[in-house]
Amino acid sequence: MPRSNRPALATPAAAPARLRRSAGFTLLEVLVALAVLAFAIVGLLGLHARNIKLIAGDQNLTRATLLAREMVSQVQYNVLRSGSLQDLGDSSGTLEGYPGYRYEIQVVSTGLDEVREVVVRIVYDERNPSACELIYFIRDPAV
Repeated sequence: MPRSNRPALATPAAAPARLRRSAGFTLLEVLVALAVLAFAIVGLLGLHARNIKLIAGDQNLTRATLLAREMVSQVQYNVLRSGSLQDLGDSSGTLEGYPGYRYEIQVVSTGLDEVREVVVRIVYDERNPSACELIYFIRDPAV
């Protein structure tokens, strides 16, 4: 009799054994999956902590930049009010309302009598005192 290409039907006794083997996960498989998941979560938590630290640093730099721009505006206003660059000089101090922040203003001659270079530095991290530094040129309004 010719054999057909159809698969043979499983016997009823073989069916429960096959189902029993593929019905679920073994304890070892579950433990390996939990270990992989635990390593992934620990790695993600480490990245999250690092991101929070970077965000805090960015906030400090943004605040320092805005404070430096405010200081430049104050210097410009004082020069316009006084009418000349003669009263413009170096200064430093702390910033009220911003604990841990201090400023340094340095006035440098440019070689032109009517122009001064003003360097405003806001220090919020002593490890990196030049993190926020604005350089601005002011012209003498009297000239």
